[in-house]
Amino acid sequence: MALVMLGIAFGIIYMFESEKSPIPLAFVLMIGAISFIMGSAFFNSRGAHQLKSLIGGGVIGISSTFVIVSIAGSIKYAYGTSDGPNWEMLVSMLAFCMVASMIILEFVLYKLRD
Repeated sequence: MALVMLGIAFGIIYMFESEKSPIPLAFVLMIGAISFIMGSAFFNSRGAHQLKSLIGGGVIGISSTFVIVSIAGSIKYAYGTSDGPNWEMLVSMLAFCMVASMIILEFVLYKLRD
């Protein structure tokens, strides 16, 4: 979970600094379409009504597309510099994400127990 959070954070940094998507727009649209269809089919197979399955598929499509594009951006951000990745920043951000993921996990587990 911490590595995914770190990937998303570096991907967002990359997109703000370069002001472009790390993946071509055609592939972003294809990722979104496939995620939307899979999400809608998942909710439809679970017995959700048509509108709810479309809304759920849209949420899954948008969120999974954002995560995939962010992680691709983080890879470009980490290896896009001439001297390679900044290891001190990488390790410190990983430590922060590990703590944040533990707090989030404990919060979710506490809510599920209730």
